[in-house]
Amino acid sequence: MKIMEIVSGRSVNGAIFHCLLLSRELARRGNQVTLVCYPDSWIARQIASDPVDVIFSDLHRWPTDELRRIATVVREKEIDVVHTHLSRAHFFGILLRWFGRVPSVATAHSRHFQLHWMFNDFVIANSEATRRYHQRHNFVRPARIETIHVFVDYQRMSGTPSGARARIRASLGVDEATPLIGCIGDVIPRKGLIYLVGALPRVRAAVPQTRLVAVGFPRDPEYVTRVKSAAERSGVADSIIWTGHRDDVDEIIAGLDLCILPSLEEPLGMAILEAMAAGLPVVGTRVGGIPECIDDGATGTLVPPADDKALAEAIVRLLRDPAGRRRFGQAGQKRVLECFSPTSQTPQIEAVFQRVIERRWAA
Repeated sequence: MKIMEIVSGRSVNGAIFHCLLLSRELARRGNQVTLVCYPDSWIARQIASDPVDVIFSDLHRWPTDELRRIATVVREKEIDVVHTHLSRAHFFGILLRWFGRVPSVATAHSRHFQLHWMFNDFVIANSEATRRYHQRHNFVRPARIETIHVFVDYQRMSGTPSGARARIRASLGVDEATPLIGCIGDVIPRKGLIYLVGALPRVRAAVPQTRLVAVGFPRDPEYVTRVKSAAERSGVADSIIWTGHRDDVDEIIAGLDLCILPSLEEPLGMAILEAMAAGLPVVGTRVGGIPECIDDGATGTLVPPADDKALAEAIVRLLRDPAGRRRFGQAGQKRVLECFSPTSQTPQIEAVFQRVIERRWAA
């Protein structure tokens, strides 16, 4: 197939990273892939050496010169299907569907009220929670939406060098004996870091010397201040290591004993899946798509959202049970390979593309 991937966004997030991995995997499987992205974007730098044609665009819709330019590319390259990621790209893809007379597929990485979703030939939802939202609120017809969970870079996450654990712990000023838990994700209210900080006093009372690594871009400075103030008030500020954004998340994960995702809302939970791929036990909240990642009691533990006490109890239970952590880690790694890896998910996405293309030709 000849596939055009369109993605908006200049930095990196889960949707952009998924687009990168998918573009590479589609090309590896013999498809001809064209990527349309911003010229100064993270994904453009990452994919520069891959067998993917890259076209730069600011994706503006008015005036229509850019839509017409990309529509010309669609015709010249005989593109079979356009696949979009993130809001600006989604809207551009819908208009390109009309300008370029090419079927459009959009992957829903989040849940927002946006009526353009109903105009796609097909929508791929990254979780059942996301699918239900778009059917209910954005009026996407059931026959035109399907859940295909996004995937993680299983090979990278499961292949961390053996010395990574000691190396990353040394860089964080933590020795091998220190219980180390981590939370990975942008520091914003919906990620719920403040509840993990609220659980930390109970955790440290039961398992002294436990430290928390908070990895993620501080996108909401006011919220960061609230979280740090809460840590000061509860006397655990010196137990938290703030790393900011890191490009070596695979090595950070290798240094942890436990990964926590205390979200209040989460379309899926990529950080949880990456930790599971690395063989790390996980604790997550029972919200959004997280229960679709964690098989409670088999690959990890689920707790109610915004519940400091339940979160602390789950963390303490696992920190005191090395054998249980190993068992969860092994089961989680197997689950990711079977359900959230490029090899398990890309054929399902290709099948959607093929159905959409055949339906367009039949019409």
